[in-house]
Amino acid sequence: MSSSSVSSPLSDVIDQLLDQSPLDDFVRCALDFPPQPPGLPPKMALLHVRFQEDVPNTLSLADFLSSQAVNYALSRRRRDAYLAALRSGTNGDLSLTSQISRAVKSAFIQFRTEYPSRASEVGEVLAYCVAVHHLNAAQLVAKMSLKTSANMPVHGLDGIHASVTDGRLNVYFLESKLAKTAASGTADYAESVAGFGSSKKQYMQEYGLVRDLGNLDALATADKELLMEYLDVFAKPNAPRRERSVGVVCYSETKHFSNTIPVDDDGPLDRHERHFGDLYIKDHGRHHKNVRAQLLTHGVDQSKCMLYLVAVPDVNELREQFYESLGILAAPSDSELNESSICEDDQDE
Repeated sequence: MSSSSVSSPLSDVIDQLLDQSPLDDFVRCALDFPPQPPGLPPKMALLHVRFQEDVPNTLSLADFLSSQAVNYALSRRRRDAYLAALRSGTNGDLSLTSQISRAVKSAFIQFRTEYPSRASEVGEVLAYCVAVHHLNAAQLVAKMSLKTSANMPVHGLDGIHASVTDGRLNVYFLESKLAKTAASGTADYAESVAGFGSSKKQYMQEYGLVRDLGNLDALATADKELLMEYLDVFAKPNAPRRERSVGVVCYSETKHFSNTIPVDDDGPLDRHERHFGDLYIKDHGRHHKNVRAQLLTHGVDQSKCMLYLVAVPDVNELREQFYESLGILAAPSDSELNESSICEDDQDE
């Protein structure tokens, strides 16, 4: 990075940290956030795994997420160091790539071993991809690298991202959930966002991680100082920034994936995917009503929440395939997601 003492425009600074994540190739957006004027909060988008003709391609999604895990798990400074080392290699030497792969794999293995009940990193990587692709928001801190460091908090947000809109900074607090049903996943999200919103200590701690251990260290000094004008909640608590909670709920949609139509050689190839999407969109009102009630129960400001529901045939299968793609074998401590927290309104799913 340049050591220039003159800062770039705010949007250019964020762009320096923004990754690329071609999520559309693996996850289709059936229904995006509604256009202005907005409807009742919270905003809710419906996403689902893409189809290979008539088959939901969960395996390709798992492979994609495992490849994205490199960018999610490693800090920007560490990634830049690996890139510099690769560029300095001679005669096309790529031996360093095995070291990079081991670093990512060991981070997931270590966290999974020490905290088996929280082995849901596939959801966290998915949330990272959603933030990058759909919100155009850069990762401010690599939470996975901190979770596997001594004395770092395990609990907390699953990600902190930022984007710029019309010169204004947006900060997104990511909460990812894997669930057996949409309603149980949004209920878990509502509980989590309420807990974070009521904890000033955790709020300050998350911003402290961004300030002290985040990806901003990869920026030029002037650019980092510009961002800190907005992100230093200790010295500048009233800095102009918009904070939003983003929930990414990946769940098993057993009903609509089972509602199939015959393969037709004369029809368009995407007819099965669009058939599923049409059924899925009809559930938007019910899902939205559920999460509104759940957020209201916990006293959460719904206008500051944004949700992405991501439908797959089986979240347990996706999780297993993700680990396999990373080269991590199933662990005896792994437990399947169950329906113990299903809400009454979701029983017909």
